[in-house]
Amino acid sequence: MNIKKFIFGLLFIFSYAISYSQTLTGFVRDAKTNSPLTSYIIISESNKNRSQSEFINVRNETFNYTLKNIYGNFSIIASSNGYISDTIYINNTIKQKKYKLEFYLKKNILNELDEVIVIAKRKLYSVSKDTISFSVSRYADGSERKIEEVIKKLPGVEVNEQSGEIKYRGKSIQTVTLDGDNLFDFNYTLGTKNINVDMVEQVEAIDNYAENPLLKGIEQGGKVSLNLKLKKGKVDVSGNLDFGSGWFNGGDQAYNISSNILGITKTYKSFATLSYNNVGVNQTPFDYFGFSFNVEQQKEQNYFAEKIIPETRFSNLLEDRRANINHQFFGNYNAIFKINPKLSVKTNLYYLQDRITTNQLFQNDFQINNDVFTTTDNTFITKKPQQYRGDLEIKYNTSKTSLLEYNLRLRQENIETPTRVIQNQTDEFSTFLNTEDFYFKQDLLWTKKLSDKKALQVSLFHSFNDLPQTFSITPSLFDEDALMDTQDSEFKRTFLEGKATYLGSGKRDKYTFTLGANLNYSPFLSRLYNSEEIISENNFDYTQNNIFNTGVYNFNRGKWQISPSYSLRVLNQNLEQNLQNNEQSQNDFIIEPALNLKYKLNSVSFLSGNLGYNQNTNAEQFFFLNQVLINNRTTISNLPSLELQNSQRYSLLYFNNDLYNQFQLNANISYQKSTGNFFTNQNITATTTQIEYFFLPQDNSSWNINMQVSKYIPFIESTLKLKSNYILSNFRNIVNNSDLRQNENQFLSNSFFWKTAFEIPLNFENTFSYRYSNSKSENQSAFINKSWQNTFKIILKPNRKWFVILSSDYYLPNTKQSDEQFFFLDATLRHRPKSKKWDASFTMRNITNENNFEQVQTSDISTTIFRSNLLPRYFLLNLSWNF
Repeated sequence: MNIKKFIFGLLFIFSYAISYSQTLTGFVRDAKTNSPLTSYIIISESNKNRSQSEFINVRNETFNYTLKNIYGNFSIIASSNGYISDTIYINNTIKQKKYKLEFYLKKNILNELDEVIVIAKRKLYSVSKDTISFSVSRYADGSERKIEEVIKKLPGVEVNEQSGEIKYRGKSIQTVTLDGDNLFDFNYTLGTKNINVDMVEQVEAIDNYAENPLLKGIEQGGKVSLNLKLKKGKVDVSGNLDFGSGWFNGGDQAYNISSNILGITKTYKSFATLSYNNVGVNQTPFDYFGFSFNVEQQKEQNYFAEKIIPETRFSNLLEDRRANINHQFFGNYNAIFKINPKLSVKTNLYYLQDRITTNQLFQNDFQINNDVFTTTDNTFITKKPQQYRGDLEIKYNTSKTSLLEYNLRLRQENIETPTRVIQNQTDEFSTFLNTEDFYFKQDLLWTKKLSDKKALQVSLFHSFNDLPQTFSITPSLFDEDALMDTQDSEFKRTFLEGKATYLGSGKRDKYTFTLGANLNYSPFLSRLYNSEEIISENNFDYTQNNIFNTGVYNFNRGKWQISPSYSLRVLNQNLEQNLQNNEQSQNDFIIEPALNLKYKLNSVSFLSGNLGYNQNTNAEQFFFLNQVLINNRTTISNLPSLELQNSQRYSLLYFNNDLYNQFQLNANISYQKSTGNFFTNQNITATTTQIEYFFLPQDNSSWNINMQVSKYIPFIESTLKLKSNYILSNFRNIVNNSDLRQNENQFLSNSFFWKTAFEIPLNFENTFSYRYSNSKSENQSAFINKSWQNTFKIILKPNRKWFVILSSDYYLPNTKQSDEQFFFLDATLRHRPKSKKWDASFTMRNITNENNFEQVQTSDISTTIFRSNLLPRYFLLNLSWNF
């Protein structure tokens, strides 16, 4: 066949069809209300020889359809569920004509049925596309006051007790929104810890979350968030006031007072909280007792200066709420102002003040190189943090396809830590640590949507952190004639970055490529001195420059998702020791590949694996040469090195989250190996500890295996949950001029949870936890530690107005002394009137032992014993009012 004739024929047929085509336009509406209907239209022509038909789905208010066939006489039938169909006939049609059709359908009254009432349990959840909605009332048992306590009970959700981080289906959530508005960003614990349960109707878990609407469907998927859907009627101004007051067993007054106010209008949304307590409750996103970073701090820690002199850690193996002796005042205000459809402004204001006290006794029994000795430190610590902070976010839609965002943060934090130490039961020292932390951050981001499938982002970022510290100790450690020693330390960090990111998506694939450069400038000054002499000084400037290119491509092929990624960097480091007139410089070209694989087994489960290779620079805390005093015993110094640390990581995950059958299984195994680390050379005596960090191209490695399984068993109306975590780590160190020793640590943690859901007024909840650790050094015997805990709760609801909650905790720490077991009993009697406008409760806490005592053995120190005060017995009368 002649190809030219064939192509010509096709063009002729095509042009003929176009020129003779007929078009139908119009609408389908309700005859009574004139509102548009979702309907379908059938076009047909029938004669003796043939029957032709076409079909149109009408989902919008109007339709516009070009007929595929050429008709002479034909009929158009419009139908909608619950309505009587209507037909329009067209005869003697004209080619190329556009026919305008109007359908007004009447309801089919004859098909309407009488009301049918079906009595059934309310569904625990509902699913709509990427969103699963959990009914709060179905997961609450009446003992909860804040929404975080309900979120912990949702299937597929995990809450970190220390940091407040929330994970859904194994992924860290981006934020917790309030009726769709992102008031809290990564500090979402502001909402979860403070919003009252009675204000929230549903908790929505959202997959493929995108805060920037221009990137919806373009950026890499997989982000998750939670949305708190408020109850109807919670508009304008609403909130709650909680007042709790009572006495500790010593007669001191106990308080737990908080108030939350929520304001909502069409152009304004705000949430404010104000609280004070001295019963161990932390209602803030910041952990000054447990020293855990929250989600926001984890994401921004690369911009923070190093804190060389740490506050004394509060050693505590029990829950923080048992040992946090505090006086915390906290205020926070969050607001979004929608000035016009294009412009919105968000503000966040914080104020925090606390006073945390504890008494700890550390006793260390050393067996090093045939040398045996004991050290003790009895410490009385008061930690007084104070923080002021303000955030500003401005969003401006410069056009329908572009968005400009500006973020600003100012934070000033001051921490005073006076401490009294009795060393080796004879020498007494008074120390005072003052830490000031000023942090400034600003970020400018422009997003341009190039098409439905492509977008460009350009960002400029700048941060500055100034962290001066002063540590003083009386009497002097270095000179008997001096009254005191003073250690000054100041780290600063300036970070600048500019980058451009190109995002795209196809029918099945998505990709992201970034090109940029950054600068990190970190100078450090320190001076250790007394009235007689300068003992040690440091002064260095560290500069790091990066030019980088990163990329990730997601291939979606059936059940497979394959995501290779890479990072290319040209790295320049320069370290200048100003006092020694010494300078080190190093240039590196770095390639960091990674691969993520995901296989979807079915609609509720998947298998994923990832591997990667990284080359990391060392932290600036290892770059000063001369000693720095950090407590009444310890000085630290370094042998600086700019060598890179190479690390490999591998992991495999199986995840199953079957909401319908209320079953969840999460099993993960990971391995990480790093080559090139800073190791410790420790010189320990009865009164001093000198630590020197030095770099060696040696290996450290770790294995991590964890599993979580949860299942609701109908015939016993109970939820069972098992968690297990095992860590095996290998590392090296030097103690008192020994050879480089190989050390191995094993840690195992298991917990078993059982909760009933009987259709009777009485239900139970029990959690059993067991911990095991094994530490072993080369050519030494292993040291083993064990402890277990059991928490039992009884929930009694004789009717809708009364609740009785009895909770007991039993701890058996790692000690053979029987009197060092702990038994806690919390009892709460709560009354809630039918209106739920207010409720009253009475809480009493009892404890058998007010000292937290435990024996811990490690590879370097044969035995460590510590004790810290626990929060004493108390009772509280609580009144809560919702408005």
